[in-house]
Amino acid sequence: MTAGILTVTPTRWFTAIAAAVAVGAVSISSISQASASDDGRKLIPAHGHTIEAFVFGEGPETLIMAAGNGRPASQLTDLAKAIASAGIRTVVYNYRGIGASDGPLDGLTLVDYGNDVWAIADALGVQKVHLAGKTYGNRVMRAASQTRPDRVATIILVGAGGEVLPSPETIALYKRYLDPGVPKAEWLSLQAQLMYAPGNEKLAEKDAGEGEFPAVASAEAKASEATAKEAWSMGGTAPMLAITCLSDRVAVPENAFNIAKTRPNTWLAGLPGCGHNMINEQPEDLRRLIVGFIQARTGASK
Repeated sequence: MTAGILTVTPTRWFTAIAAAVAVGAVSISSISQASASDDGRKLIPAHGHTIEAFVFGEGPETLIMAAGNGRPASQLTDLAKAIASAGIRTVVYNYRGIGASDGPLDGLTLVDYGNDVWAIADALGVQKVHLAGKTYGNRVMRAASQTRPDRVATIILVGAGGEVLPSPETIALYKRYLDPGVPKAEWLSLQAQLMYAPGNEKLAEKDAGEGEFPAVASAEAKASEATAKEAWSMGGTAPMLAITCLSDRVAVPENAFNIAKTRPNTWLAGLPGCGHNMINEQPEDLRRLIVGFIQARTGASK
């Protein structure tokens, strides 16, 4: 399915045609067959704790991506490998409390999670990076970008929220979803309802295979609540691409629209037929948009 793009002001809105230029013909499914031995696993010291990161590919540009609320790095692995195939070194990592990543979960803010991102960049010896965050991860990346705007080449939001609230029904379901005591079967049902567009609910089974981390998700939600809006919402000053799915019931599309309307140097893309977990629903469109946006602003192409 191709991207549905809202075109209003050409200097502020990104088109699928530009995003698709020179990104190659490699599909997500073919890239995902790479063995785990190719994952470039690294254990990175970060302010007294450890962050487990996975590095894919090589190239003059480095992209660091953060997963959704309480989700593991493996949520982004297929997408990361596909982006790396275009000549962009791509890094994904586990949040604290997932995999080999450790460290305190209490008393944190989004700035703390953003500092973990800079620890990864420092360990890789990269001064300037591209940042991308999926849903909750884009709050982390916006905080990181706002803390160190001089180190950000571009920032990409996938499923931006935080401004316009979802419906009361969705809020109630999401609170239950964050309950660490929720049974696995109920968690899977909530994942299907909240994260996917109608007709795509069976894709939640892939999420279940990656594991559930409700305690981590709850801690991250508290960190977001503890962070002043001005410390993260604008996401610094780098060129920004806000990607929204038009059936997202959690990070409703109006959020991305408002960011693009009010923030300078920001482009907006809208994808039909997907919800909050568009990583599984529209992987090819995401790859084209992300790679195209980075290449258009750096000249980096394979």
